[in-house]
Amino acid sequence: MKRSTGVTAAAIVLVAGSGIGLLLTSLGIFALALGSRVQPQSVLPPQLLVLVILFNIFFICLEAFGIFTGIGLLRLKNWARITTIVFAVCILLQSMFSTLIVLVMPLPTDSNVPANFNLIFRGIMTGFGLFFLAIGAWWLVLFTRRGVSAQFQPVLSPAPMEFAEPALQPLPPRAGRVPVVVLVVAILLLAGTPSMLVVPFMHFPAFFLGKVLYGGAARIFFVVIFVADLTVGIGLLRLKRWSLPAAIAFYVFNLLNSIPMFFPAVRDAYFAAVFRSMPFPMPPEAIQFSPHMLAYSMDFGLAFGVLFCAVLPVLLIRSRPAFEQAARERASANS
Repeated sequence: MKRSTGVTAAAIVLVAGSGIGLLLTSLGIFALALGSRVQPQSVLPPQLLVLVILFNIFFICLEAFGIFTGIGLLRLKNWARITTIVFAVCILLQSMFSTLIVLVMPLPTDSNVPANFNLIFRGIMTGFGLFFLAIGAWWLVLFTRRGVSAQFQPVLSPAPMEFAEPALQPLPPRAGRVPVVVLVVAILLLAGTPSMLVVPFMHFPAFFLGKVLYGGAARIFFVVIFVADLTVGIGLLRLKRWSLPAAIAFYVFNLLNSIPMFFPAVRDAYFAAVFRSMPFPMPPEAIQFSPHMLAYSMDFGLAFGVLFCAVLPVLLIRSRPAFEQAARERASANS
């Protein structure tokens, strides 16, 4: 099927944006390496340097995958369409979160800056947020439309000879095909597994239903989350019936685990423990939680996290017929 103009435009935007991000990340790594040679005394502590390198490697891989996905869109690969939907959801959540914070967060005043600096800052950052919000909404609406989705479905060409065997017609979509919502949740779960491999080695404390866990208990907690992310994510992709209640239970647990963070005393105690466990020195003022930017960022982050964990189980429950159909198909294939 012929590629539509909207798909082509979305692919160009994705390739261009990922290419610019890849260039900026590469320049940042180059500047870090150059700075360590020009001013050796300014080199970051080894633990922090490792963390910065890991983050840069992650972003380079993500941006390279974005370019690869854009090329997949141009070639009408269905996996690229699904991946772009996941990108769109992530961009929407991030841009909504950051834009709301910029609009309502009290900004510090400084006599050394112009009086209208905060207004200009809010306007610029809000503009950036709305731009990315529009990109995410565009991709999400575009690639979930039935007509666009049909462009990514393979179509067999008819047989050219009169007496050739009849060409096989394209099969209708399987009832047990993985729904888009399930794919998005599975990819989000699997995307969180690399961080769960790194965190236990950073000696960070864990937060478990209002309690701060240290040492071996924290590492066990992070390993359990890693196993849950990996197992449930793979189970969702394979439409295993057990993975649906497991995913719902996982997000309900995250919801319950986030609620105590709304109490300032609990939240401040945990983040103070996180700052104290940093493998590099933290300035004393960083541990003092201001009532401005940090507090608002955490409140909005928690609100979005709770909303996210509350909505996903509802969406997953609505996808139950796909799991039941997949189970029936496996049962009939084994009989």
